[in-house]
Amino acid sequence: MKYLIGLFFIFFIYGFMTGQDLDIYKYQKNSNFELPAIPKEMTYEEFKILSTDLRMQDMMIATVFPGHIHFKIGEKKKGYYILGTRSLGYLGWGYLSVSNKSMTRIIMLDATGLDQTLNARDVIIAYGSLGLILGSYLYDWIHGKYTLEDKQTRIRYKYAPKRFEFGLNIIKTPGYQYPGLMLAFNF
Repeated sequence: MKYLIGLFFIFFIYGFMTGQDLDIYKYQKNSNFELPAIPKEMTYEEFKILSTDLRMQDMMIATVFPGHIHFKIGEKKKGYYILGTRSLGYLGWGYLSVSNKSMTRIIMLDATGLDQTLNARDVIIAYGSLGLILGSYLYDWIHGKYTLEDKQTRIRYKYAPKRFEFGLNIIKTPGYQYPGLMLAFNF
């Protein structure tokens, strides 16, 4: 287990230091050279949110730094909640390590039922800690990605140019026997 964790950190540090991002999807735009027309009313924070992308590198960083995604998109309160939740999971894991109980041993042996000397409290702490660690990570990634896309859509809608619209309305005027049709153009 120690070698596996060490290997993970070596790959993480190597990936972080090389500077290249890993992508599963094709990245279509080059936002470093493209200068968009920015409306006068747009704030720097809104522009920053529009140019923020979540990549595989952010996913890897979020495994080590709890709440990284929410801190990146400006949701600091939720980022601190995630940090606290995952820290609570790490505290449970640390408690089991200090009391000389291996979390892997507890989970594997409890699932197979081979070890009857396990304390029920230790099993609950092991599963609870694992659930808090994994759950906070998944919440950080999935909810953070959803929140970023929602914020970007709201900003785009707010500053999008108003489109040409037309409609067909039935109007009734006093003095006419039949209703008339009106064609309206809105800009």
